[in-house]
Amino acid sequence: MAQRPPPDLAMVQRLRNAGLQPTRQRLAVAQVMLTRPTHLTADEVLKLLLEPASSAPAAIKNKAPDADSRAPISRATVYATLAQFAQAGLLRELHTGTGAVVYDSNPTLHPHWIDLDSGQAHDLPPEVALRVDGLDKLPAGLQIEDVQLMLRARRT
Repeated sequence: MAQRPPPDLAMVQRLRNAGLQPTRQRLAVAQVMLTRPTHLTADEVLKLLLEPASSAPAAIKNKAPDADSRAPISRATVYATLAQFAQAGLLRELHTGTGAVVYDSNPTLHPHWIDLDSGQAHDLPPEVALRVDGLDKLPAGLQIEDVQLMLRARRT
């Protein structure tokens, strides 16, 4: 029986600092979502965790964990874990209008564009500025909880 590699201690501490118990499943999802900039749906994360990296779609192939570090995981666990990570501030949920929620590994407020042909989310380049003006004119007592600035585009 192959021995599991030791957990990434920095990732264990990151999850603990966010108030999350670092289970094998959470660490597996964290390896996909929190080790590099990425925008993935829950189903894409699940696919990476269940399939060998060689058969994953090209757009997400390089984000797959090593075979030795994979933990058995269900679809419900992936969805719940991503929601927990977003609630803890580790990820940002992007509601793209395509029906699927995309999880962004950069939880800070920043604009995106959605490729309408592929459904992939991308960060807008820093030199592209989108802004919202007049928020001070909103009704008194309104508390803004989230702002999502997103362009939907098709390649020509």
